[in-house]
Amino acid sequence: MDQRRLYVVRGAAKNGIITYKCPTAEWALRKLRDFKAAGRQDITITDPDGVSLTEADLIGIVDGSDGAPANASAMAVPQTAR
Repeated sequence: MDQRRLYVVRGAAKNGIITYKCPTAEWALRKLRDFKAAGRQDITITDPDGVSLTEADLIGIVDGSDGAPANASAMAVPQTAR
């Protein structure tokens, strides 16, 4: 049987550590935001490979924007002063 690959979100509460095993990055992002709203401390997120992630990393994964948009060079055209 193949083991599911999960994102793990952990945070400290008054009575112990709370751990959520999330099947998707989107779910992990929701749990991270729930933890922040609840005032949890020492929040950590790891991807299915065990690599630590930040909220920005999760947002990039969810939005599919790990890199610059394909048309970023067109948007960054310098303006000349006259």
